[in-house]
Amino acid sequence: MPPNTPPRPRKRPKQSRSLMTVEAIQQACLKILEKEGAERLTTQHIADVAGVNIASLYQYFPSKEAILSEVYDALLEELAENARRRFRDIQALSSCSVRDTLAAIIALECEQLLALQKLDPEFFREYQHSFDIHQRVNRLTQALNNPSWEEWLEQWLSGKCCHGNPALRSLLVRQTLQGNLRQALSQQPSLLAEPAFREELLQLLLAYLTGENR
Repeated sequence: MPPNTPPRPRKRPKQSRSLMTVEAIQQACLKILEKEGAERLTTQHIADVAGVNIASLYQYFPSKEAILSEVYDALLEELAENARRRFRDIQALSSCSVRDTLAAIIALECEQLLALQKLDPEFFREYQHSFDIHQRVNRLTQALNNPSWEEWLEQWLSGKCCHGNPALRSLLVRQTLQGNLRQALSQQPSLLAEPAFREELLQLLLAYLTGENR
């Protein structure tokens, strides 16, 4: 079955007053999530916190899920920009240490998923395929004429790990990393924040790429 598609706004604001109303609604949604939790999120509560009439809210959003979609899109943009900045540090590490580079990549991946999951775990679990941080990062980096995550990883592995096929190794590293992260996210999200989990994942990738033992 194809993944679920989250609800979206009825229409986009055009005038400055409408833009302010929609922004207030989105910020109210975010405020409730951060201070009260997802269980307190209703369209009426969002409207009250935003200081707008419920009819004005429904003029733009058919449901609270549609508001959440916009909040998640904004978070993705923020995370993608942060990843772009962090990637400078990863690039610097990549010329020195395979271990440190992989550890930095794992840390970034875990932090991104934790941030997305934290806002509204149930919503993100249902619609996570529509909020793919890798797609957003690739869109940003390629707009700046930089290689995609997949291209960079293959190029790096071809220079650091001489054994085997770099393209296949890159594919298997990505699949192994994403598979384990998604499994943890689905079954035990708290693992993503645990240093021991990140270390075990690092050891798994190192053993495959370099044969390095503990």
